[in-house]
Amino acid sequence: MNFHFTNPLWLIALVPALAWIVWLAWKSDVQTAKWRRWTSGTIRVLVLLAVVLAIAGLQWLRPIEGMNVFFLLDRSDSIPSAQQDAAKEQVNKFAAKKETVDQGGVIVFGTGAAIESSPNVAVKVEKIQAVVDRERSDLGAAIRLGTAGFPETGQKRLVLMSDGNENIGDAMGALLAAKSLGVTLDVIPVGAARVNDLSVQKLGLPSNLKKGSSFEAKIFVNADHPTPATVRLYRNDKELGSQDVLLEAGKNLLTFPQKLTEQGFYNYDVRVEAKDDVLPQNNRASSFTFVRGEPRLLLVTSEEDRDVTLVTALRSMKMEVKVIGPGEFPTSLAELQEFDSIFLCNINAGDLGRDNQKLIESAVRDFGVGLVAVGGDQAFAAGGYRNTPLETALPVSMELDSKKVLPSGAVVLVMHGMEFANGNQVARDCAQGVLAALAPQDQFGVIMWDGYERWVVPLAKVGDKKDMAAKVAGMNQGDMVTFQGVLEKSRDALKKCTSNLKHVIVFSDGDPGAPSDGLLQDMTKEKITVSTVLIAGHFPPDTMIKMADLGKGRFYHVTDASQLPQIFLKETAVILKSAIYEEPFKPQVRAASELIRGIGANEYPQLLGYVATTPKPRAETPLWTHQGDPLLAHWQYGLGRAVAWTSDAKPRWAKTWLAWEKYRQFWVQTAQWSLRRTENADFSTDVSLEKGDGIINVEALDAQGNYRNFLNLQAIVVSPKGERVVVPVRQSGPGHYEAKFATKEPGTYAVNVVEMDGTKVVAQQTAGASINYSPEFSVAEPNYNLLRRLAEAGGGKVLDLKNPADNPFLHDRLKTFQPRDLWEWLMRFAVLLFVLDVGFRRIQIEREDWQRGVAAVKGALLFWRPQPKVTKSDDSLSALLTRRDAVRAETTKPVEDRPELFQPTMPVTMPLPGTEPKAAEPVKPMTEAASEKKPEEGSTASRLLDAKKRAQKRK
Repeated sequence: MNFHFTNPLWLIALVPALAWIVWLAWKSDVQTAKWRRWTSGTIRVLVLLAVVLAIAGLQWLRPIEGMNVFFLLDRSDSIPSAQQDAAKEQVNKFAAKKETVDQGGVIVFGTGAAIESSPNVAVKVEKIQAVVDRERSDLGAAIRLGTAGFPETGQKRLVLMSDGNENIGDAMGALLAAKSLGVTLDVIPVGAARVNDLSVQKLGLPSNLKKGSSFEAKIFVNADHPTPATVRLYRNDKELGSQDVLLEAGKNLLTFPQKLTEQGFYNYDVRVEAKDDVLPQNNRASSFTFVRGEPRLLLVTSEEDRDVTLVTALRSMKMEVKVIGPGEFPTSLAELQEFDSIFLCNINAGDLGRDNQKLIESAVRDFGVGLVAVGGDQAFAAGGYRNTPLETALPVSMELDSKKVLPSGAVVLVMHGMEFANGNQVARDCAQGVLAALAPQDQFGVIMWDGYERWVVPLAKVGDKKDMAAKVAGMNQGDMVTFQGVLEKSRDALKKCTSNLKHVIVFSDGDPGAPSDGLLQDMTKEKITVSTVLIAGHFPPDTMIKMADLGKGRFYHVTDASQLPQIFLKETAVILKSAIYEEPFKPQVRAASELIRGIGANEYPQLLGYVATTPKPRAETPLWTHQGDPLLAHWQYGLGRAVAWTSDAKPRWAKTWLAWEKYRQFWVQTAQWSLRRTENADFSTDVSLEKGDGIINVEALDAQGNYRNFLNLQAIVVSPKGERVVVPVRQSGPGHYEAKFATKEPGTYAVNVVEMDGTKVVAQQTAGASINYSPEFSVAEPNYNLLRRLAEAGGGKVLDLKNPADNPFLHDRLKTFQPRDLWEWLMRFAVLLFVLDVGFRRIQIEREDWQRGVAAVKGALLFWRPQPKVTKSDDSLSALLTRRDAVRAETTKPVEDRPELFQPTMPVTMPLPGTEPKAAEPVKPMTEAASEKKPEEGSTASRLLDAKKRAQKRK
C-alpha cells in the first residue's frame, strides 16, 4: 500500500513528543502497578502518533487504472478543410486501439474553445457540432478547457492537433499551469506550408494632416519568393493608379506620394495582384487619415426639401454642412470623425438602426463629436427613442412623469414560424425590441400558432416589462395555416382595450391562408391598423400586400433579416404618437444659456406642437413648454455635448419661426455650442497591429521641440463592433508613451488619445488602425518551433502518425493513484484511545469485578447464567433428621434425669455480716438463652448470615 503526506514537516514534531511521553512514564511517581503504568504510556504514544499523522495529512494512494485523453482540434481558418476532416478520422483511429477503461474527449478551438464531447469510454467523432470563431487561434484557451474537463481519476493527457500559429492568448502559460495538475501534452502538427504566397502586412498613413500637406502612403508586402506583381491604390473607393513592381523574397516596402488639399476623412485601400498567388484574402490592406480644417457638420434628414431653411441658417456661419438621408449614414466610427457635430432632423430610430445609433453615442461620448436632435412626429418618444443608445446620449428621457397622463397605444404582434436559419430567434429579438420601445401605460400582446392559435403574451399594460419579456424569450412559434384565427383574436382583444391608437404587425413568410375581407374591414372600422412584414417569402406577396392595404397599414418586403429590428421599431412608432402635443404655445424661458444668448424672453414666436419628454437630472433646460415639458435641453455627455429640441424646425410646428428674424441666430448658437471643443493635441500618435494586439505609440513635443514628460494620457479604443475600452498610456522614454489593447475581430479600431489635467480634458488626438483580414492568413507555414517547445514543456512528444506505438492511449502509460484522506479516521482513533487511557489510569478493577464483568458479558451475549454448587441431597437430609431426633430426645427427658439443670450457673457466695442477701435471679429457660446468644465473630454461622444478607441486597 502507498501512503503520502500533504504536510510532512509536521512529522518533525513526533520525535520530541514521543521522548516526552516515555520520560513521563518512566519518572512518574504515581502509585500503581508497573504493568499498568507502561500500558498507559503505550496508549498515549498511539494517541500522539494518530494526531501527528492526521495533522501531517496522511493519505492512502489507491491505485487507479485508465488513460484520459482530450484531443484539441484546431478549427481556425489557417487549417484547410481537408486536414480538419483528417484530424477527426485520426481521433477515431487512436480510439479504436484504446483499452476498455480508457476515456477520450474532443475539444475544438479557434478564437475560443468549446467541448465537442466530454471524456467517455465510447469515442467516435462523426461530425463537429460545436461552433467557434475561426478568425484567431487561441491554443491556451483549449489547454485550459481541457485541463478543467478531465475526470478526477486516471492519467491525464492532452493531444494538440494544430499548426501552432498562435495569434491570441498564451499557450505556454496555460500548459505550465496544467502540468502542475498532472497533465501531459502530445502534439500532432497539421496544416501545410503555402507556396507562391504574398501578403500585404500594412498600409501606413499619418493619422492627421493639414491642408496641402504632402505625405507618402507606405505599403509593406511580404513574399515567399521573388515574383512580379501589380499594386493598385484606392482612395475613398476611387482608384488612384497602379504600379508594376518586382517583389523580392521577404519584406518589401512600396511608397506612393500623396497630397490632400481638402479637409475631410480619407480612406485608402491597397491591393496587390500576383500570378499563381494561392491566397487572395491577404493581398489587401486599408487605412485612413484626416485632414483638419474648418468645423464640419453632418445633417441627417428624410425630408431635405422641408429642412432647407435650417440648412441655409447653418451654412450662413461659414460652416460646411453635409446633408444626407438616413440610408447614407456613415458605417464606421472613423468616418464620423471628420464631422464636429451631427444634426438629426425628425429621424425615426428605426430608420437609423441600432448599429448607427451606437456609432453616434460613441462619437459623442468617446470622441467629443456634438449631437443635436431636432424633433418632429418621428422623433423622441414618437420615433421609438425609448431604451436606445440615442436616448442614452440625449439630455431628455422618453419616460414621462407619472403625474402626466397621455393617451396610450396598443400593439399586437402576430408571429409566424420562420423557415430560415435562426428565424424564430430573430422574431423573438424583434418582439423584445418592440416591448422595449413601449411606455408603461401602453399595451402589448403577442399571438402565435403552434398547433392552435394562442396568446403568448395576452394583451395588457406593459408595466415593468419583466414578465412579458420572459414570455417572449420562451416563444417558439410554428408554421400557421391561416391568418383568419389569429387576426380574429387580435381584433377581439383590441376592441375591448381603451387605448387611443391600436395597431397589429403581422410577421410571416406569406404562405398562410388569407383572412376574409370582412374581417379586415371590421378592424378598420374599429380604428385598428394592420401592417405586414414579409420575410424569406416563398409564396407571392399578394396576401401580405392585401392585408396591409385593407388594414390601412404598410407592407415591407424584407430580404435581409438584419433589417427587421429597424422595421419593427418603426412600426411600433405608429402607436407612440400619443406623446405628441399639437396645440399652439409660446416658449417659456426659465434659465440663461449660451444657446439663447441675446434673445429676449418675449421674443420667441409661437410653436404649434412638440413631443413630450422628461429632462434628465444633470441636464440644463432653458426653454419649457406651456405643459411643463422641456422644449430645449442640453448637457455634457462624455467628451461631447448633446442638445434636444422637442419641437421641429420645419413648416409643420415651427411655421411662424421660419420667418422669425432670430431664427438663424438661434440655430447658429445651438450648432456652435455643440461643436467639438477640445483642441487638437501637439503630439503625434501612431497605431500598429502586432500578433493580435494593437500598439499605440505617442511622441509628445512642445513648440520648441522639447520633450513633454509626465503627461496624464489615456486612450479610448472602440472596436469594429462598438465595444469600448479605456487603456492608460504610460511613459516609456523621454516624450514617448505607449499602450497596448487587444484586437479580436477584423475591421477598423478607432483610437482617441486624450490628455487630462485632473478631471478636465485639455487635448485629444484621433487615430486608428484597420485589421484587413484574419491573422490566420498572415503566416504561410506551421509554427513547428512552438509545437516542439509545447511538447517538451508538457512532458509529452511530437507524435509520429506512421508509428503505431505513438498512440496517445498506449505510450508512456503510468500507474496513477487516487489519494484518500485518512485524517478523519486517525482523529476518531485518537479520541477513542484517549478515553481508554483516562479510564485505565483512573479506574481500579479487582479480580472479582473482572470475573463478574466477564460473567455479565457472557450472560448478555450468550444468555448464560452461573449455576450454584449443590451438595448431595441424601447426605444433607439424613444429617438434618439425625440432629432433629437428638434435640427432641434431649428436651423430652424428665427433670431429674437432666442433672445440668441443677448445676449452678455461677459460684455460691455467703452474704457478709450486716447485709441482706440478694434475691436469686430466675433461671432462664435454655431456649431463651440460646436465642439471645449471638454468633461468635468469624464463626461459620456469622459468615452464612452475611452471605444471606448480601444475597437479599442483590435481589
